[in-house]
Amino acid sequence: MLTKLNHIGWALFVFLLLTGVLLWATDNFHIGSCSAEVVKESVLPEHDHDHLEPSGESSEHELSGLQSADGHLLKEDVNESAQLNPDLGALEKLQCEHQIHTVACDNCRFEAGVVKVEHSLAGSLLKTAVAEELERARVLKLTGQVDLDQMRVVDVVSPVSGRVERVVKLLGDEISESAVLAVIHSADLGEAKARFLEVQAQLKLSQATLDREKELYLKKISSEADYLDALNELQASKAYFAAAEKRLHIFGLDTDQIQAIQNEEENGRFAELVLRAPRAGTIIAQNISAGKLVETTNTLYTIADLSNYWVWCDVYEEDLAVLHEQMASGKELKAKIRVKAYQGEEFEGVVDLIGSMVDEHTRTVKVRIQVKNEQGKLKAGMFTDAEISIPTGNHFMAVPRSAILSDDGRDFVFMHWKDDLWVRRDVVLGENQGVHVEIVRGITNGDTIVVNGAFMLKSDILREKMGAGCAE
Repeated sequence: MLTKLNHIGWALFVFLLLTGVLLWATDNFHIGSCSAEVVKESVLPEHDHDHLEPSGESSEHELSGLQSADGHLLKEDVNESAQLNPDLGALEKLQCEHQIHTVACDNCRFEAGVVKVEHSLAGSLLKTAVAEELERARVLKLTGQVDLDQMRVVDVVSPVSGRVERVVKLLGDEISESAVLAVIHSADLGEAKARFLEVQAQLKLSQATLDREKELYLKKISSEADYLDALNELQASKAYFAAAEKRLHIFGLDTDQIQAIQNEEENGRFAELVLRAPRAGTIIAQNISAGKLVETTNTLYTIADLSNYWVWCDVYEEDLAVLHEQMASGKELKAKIRVKAYQGEEFEGVVDLIGSMVDEHTRTVKVRIQVKNEQGKLKAGMFTDAEISIPTGNHFMAVPRSAILSDDGRDFVFMHWKDDLWVRRDVVLGENQGVHVEIVRGITNGDTIVVNGAFMLKSDILREKMGAGCAE
């Protein structure tokens, strides 16, 4: 029995001895309390070592209340931006294992979340913006459709019946006011011009007759009755002349063209009507061709100014009150328009009209938005998504949404630190406000941040995850 116990004791001793050697060889055998460096690596996730306070040892304040067990930020324990990101003054003094300042070390700089970009390259590689305070707005998200600005559209008809001799302007042409659109041969116009020449000659004759009768009357050669008859004849001739001239104006002839009628009779263009554009714009419809017979009821062209469009949107009854309140106060209601043809691009607009009728089927009211179309990208008939921003009077700090990057569940931006150094700053996000996003904590008003090109900086910061870093 004693022999068996002795064997068991020796076996247990050998087992404990081998276990101890194994733990010592794998560097998992420690006697006493853990060092500060071990505490830092066990409490904070690996990807957060670039946010540690840059001191030799971490204080109790630095290690308490920053993260939950799964490594995420505890919002109830974070009250200031300084607790979310490392202090830049201390970061500047931090030294790496190469015995130089970390921010000056090309191998270790990225571990502290710092990237260096030469001034000569920053301008072409990076686009920046300044964190600023914006007014918070209530946003109504609507759907709608692009329509022509009906105040800038005109139909062109022929003032006379006739046959089209020549078409000058075609569909899609941009034209100026009074530009020649087409030439129409019209018997009605020829008759009107002939009548004008006739009454013009009669007017000259009546004027000459009156002058003669007046002279005879003054010399007591002719009677007063003859003089009055000549005067009445002149008044009638003036009335006929005015009517004939007015008719030519209705046909579209101006004063200079009317004065040139005598020459037209001689050069063969007596019955030609030159059709001109009543306004500048773009020809969006054409219903005319050479040789075609046209009537005064035919619309030959439609001309529109496409630099401005109407966008009609549907608004539900419950949202009408706030729109009426804003418009009644005289405040400008801004809107942003998006169409599928241009993903990511927004068109600025202003609400200028709320409809007077509720659609009995959809229970919505039409709202009109004036939208500039100076580049000609919008087309009538396009479906749109619209956002109407209604100011609330409250302000918040924001940056463009394109500035926000993410890594392991954390949102961050790259902020200009000094000279050619850019530093990662973790941020806590709030609500989206159009193309901007609210920043609750992490950066301050006036900070310069990267809005385009930040992915390049992010790739440099994440080199550690790809096996790069300081040599061991």
